[in-house]
Amino acid sequence: MITKESLPRVLICDDDHNVHLAIKSALSSEFEFKSAYHGDEALLILRKNPIDIVLLDMEIRTSSEGLETIPRILEAQHEVRVIFFSGRTDLELVKAAMKLGAFDYVPKDCSMPDLAHGFRKAVEDKRLRSKQQQLSHEIRATTQKTFLIGESPAIEKIRKQIDRARASSAPVIITGETGTGKEVVARALRKSLPDGSFEAFVSVDSSTIQSSISESILFGYEKGAFTGAERATRGLFEEANGGCIYFDELGNMPLDLQNKLLRAIQEKEILRIGSSRPIRLEFRVICATNRDLESMITDGKFKDDLYQRLNVLEIRIPPLQERPEDIPLLLEHFIELHSNGQAKIHFLPETVEAIKAYPFPGNVRELSNLVLYLYSMCDEPLISPIDLPPKFQAFARTESRNPAARPPLEVAETTTSGMDLSLGFYDAVAGFEKAYLSKAFGILEGNVSRMAQDLGMDRSYLHRKLKLFGIHPKTPDEGANN
Repeated sequence: MITKESLPRVLICDDDHNVHLAIKSALSSEFEFKSAYHGDEALLILRKNPIDIVLLDMEIRTSSEGLETIPRILEAQHEVRVIFFSGRTDLELVKAAMKLGAFDYVPKDCSMPDLAHGFRKAVEDKRLRSKQQQLSHEIRATTQKTFLIGESPAIEKIRKQIDRARASSAPVIITGETGTGKEVVARALRKSLPDGSFEAFVSVDSSTIQSSISESILFGYEKGAFTGAERATRGLFEEANGGCIYFDELGNMPLDLQNKLLRAIQEKEILRIGSSRPIRLEFRVICATNRDLESMITDGKFKDDLYQRLNVLEIRIPPLQERPEDIPLLLEHFIELHSNGQAKIHFLPETVEAIKAYPFPGNVRELSNLVLYLYSMCDEPLISPIDLPPKFQAFARTESRNPAARPPLEVAETTTSGMDLSLGFYDAVAGFEKAYLSKAFGILEGNVSRMAQDLGMDRSYLHRKLKLFGIHPKTPDEGANN
């Protein structure tokens, strides 16, 4: 149902009241109108209301006001379409208006159907331009999502495999642990189209294809095929026609569905439920798994003939632990991705080293979650090791107790020999603390963040102690240079 709010919005800027009345009377069923009687009034309306078209008279208060107002209109709403409206037929004037950004010109003596046609043309142009911009945005977003980040030999190898596999139509199996970015690699395999977009990519979570309706989801159904089938519906294979169908975590797919999947891949045709007419399709199958499919075949949990059909090209994504040199670049990417208008966080070098030492069982996804955690929990943009989540702290403590790890920081003898027992208890403790912290400060070259981590102290408490004893730490910038 067309409502007044959904009609294209036209602002008439003309000093002749009769012009406003005539246009509104003839075209108000198709367009919503607002009125302005000079350029300044039009600009006030534009700053407060979304407008699709401005019908602008050339001569309003002065002979040049129309031309002078065009740039100001486009500055107020750069997507608006300006239609120049004049009683004079002056080619040079029309050229000048177009150079300033006018969309079209119509003479004042045109018929109302011609004026309506001009309005429709402007609305359609705006709609198409908006759609094109949206498509460009989606392409950029998709490109970012499918961009492999890293400079490690492992990532360079995967990039070369992707380039070769993209030129083929053979099935691909992508293997790797959870969170390594298997879908990112799968999307990078799509071919680009002449308009700059990508071929269709339909993603299927194999673990969810478990119910009795899974066949109808994949292959579609005809009207009346079962109770509730009120109209013919395409399945995911038909949606992927001309592009790629991606099965995530293929090892979770039920055995009975594997048989049907094999036939569809083998014959390149599907049969909708309730139909006897096969539908020929053209698609590429890409699969991903974090499981050992060959072991599953041995255990009778995966069909060998399906595996042989799919296992033409294989791309293995190594866990993040095997490529820690990619972590700094990934951190930069996730900082950009998750900043959401906040001040961007920065890492001290020792923080990056602590992150690189962590095993990351959740891989790249866990690294992304780490950056989200830091944006949520840290008040300061400079991140030190003490700011990392508890599991990172626990891992660092475990590693420091590991005999294979670097030796613990030794800063003072704990023996009581040579003690001055004439001192009071608290003065003796304070003296010991000062000597202990002074020695640690020297060994670690004034790196307070490292001190807090190695000594197991809260950083703010350590700062207070250093200040109390006159042990002056370096600034964060100085510490970052260590």
